[in-house]
Amino acid sequence: MHLFGGQQLTHKTLGGMADKYGPVFCIRLGSHDVLVLNSWEMAKECFTVHDKVFSTRPNIAASKLLGYDFAMFGFAPYGSYWREMRKIATIQLLSSNRIDMLKHIRVSEVKTAVRELYKTWLSEGIEERGVSVDMKQWFGI
Repeated sequence: MHLFGGQQLTHKTLGGMADKYGPVFCIRLGSHDVLVLNSWEMAKECFTVHDKVFSTRPNIAASKLLGYDFAMFGFAPYGSYWREMRKIATIQLLSSNRIDMLKHIRVSEVKTAVRELYKTWLSEGIEERGVSVDMKQWFGI
C-alpha cells in the first residue's frame, strides 16, 4: 500500500509494477489479495473463460455501505442478481444501438471542448505567438 501513497497516480504505479513483474501479478491490499492484469489477452481470458471465478467481490463493510447493501452492480457479489445486472448493462447500456443513440452527446462534448479552446486562443493568444493550454486539466491526468 505504501507504493500508492506517493506523488504518482495509481494507474502509473501499477503500470510500473507490470513492467517490473510482468503483465499478471498479485498484490495485497489490506487483508485481500488482488490480481492485477496489464494485458488485454489475460483480461479477456479472465472475463470470458474464468468469469465465475473473477466476478465475485469480497463482502466488506465499505461495499455494503457504499453499494446500498450490495445493490450497485460494481459492488454486488456473484449470483443471480449480479448476472441479471450484467445482462442489463451489456444489452441495454453498452449495446451498439445504445451507443449510436447517444453519439450526439459525445459529438456535442467534443465540439464544446474545441470551441472553448478556440475562445481561449482568441482571448489570450496573439495569432503569431499562440497560447499554452494545460491538457492535463482537460483529460483528468
